[in-house]
Amino acid sequence: MSAALAALDAALQDNVSLMETLLEQQEYDEALQCMDERLALIDSLVRLAKAEPAQRQAVTTLAAAFAVEDARQQALAVNHHQIVFKQLAQVGKANKAGQAYRMNSKEF
Repeated sequence: MSAALAALDAALQDNVSLMETLLEQQEYDEALQCMDERLALIDSLVRLAKAEPAQRQAVTTLAAAFAVEDARQQALAVNHHQIVFKQLAQVGKANKAGQAYRMNSKEF
């Protein structure tokens, strides 16, 4: 494995750990930035495979491993999306209840 590939591997692993931490802490804006960084790392991986044909097998192996990790992270992101949606729904219900209360209190 070349030094460039090893560096990309380490950066992708760090990105995975950071993403999990950000989602657990409900830091969704930062998690989106982390996803953008992940896309840039994947682009670098693709460019490395094109620039260094001798590394293609190692890049393919690394990409396969991260594809499995990516599927797990997508499931985690979906779970957090559902949590946020439920929280927003609760806020919407609270707002409707508050509006109903204000309207009813004006009638009396």
